[in-house]
Amino acid sequence: MRRLRTLAAMLAGFGLSACLSGESASLAELATPVAAPAFAGPAPAEIDYANATAAGIYRRRSAERSATFLTDRDLGGYGLCLRSPAASGGMDHALILFTRRLDGDAISQVDDDTLVLRRPADTAPCRAGDIAYVPAGQR
Repeated sequence: MRRLRTLAAMLAGFGLSACLSGESASLAELATPVAAPAFAGPAPAEIDYANATAAGIYRRRSAERSATFLTDRDLGGYGLCLRSPAASGGMDHALILFTRRLDGDAISQVDDDTLVLRRPADTAPCRAGDIAYVPAGQR
């Protein structure tokens, strides 16, 4: 019994106490990412991912990415916006939604659970006037 309490204490530190206590926690509650601090900008790995995505989507045309993460809590992750001038005028937007923060090395294709959204309804947050953009390719 003592070992079980020790294990429960260790797992509680990792946010898994609901699994041992018999409480039911939804998968969404367990998988919800911890919000990034307001001062935390994209990590170098996240910037590299955004730059590579912009190069692929916009076929190496000039592009920009948001300087910070979107602050909309309804996104369900950490959003970075991309934009490039569209051929028909205006801007073509994309939203990269990281389900978790990337730190360190680049993420492998096998472990990549990042979403890239292109539909106008999905990229509406990227068209807000208060988003600061920087050139893609810049850290």
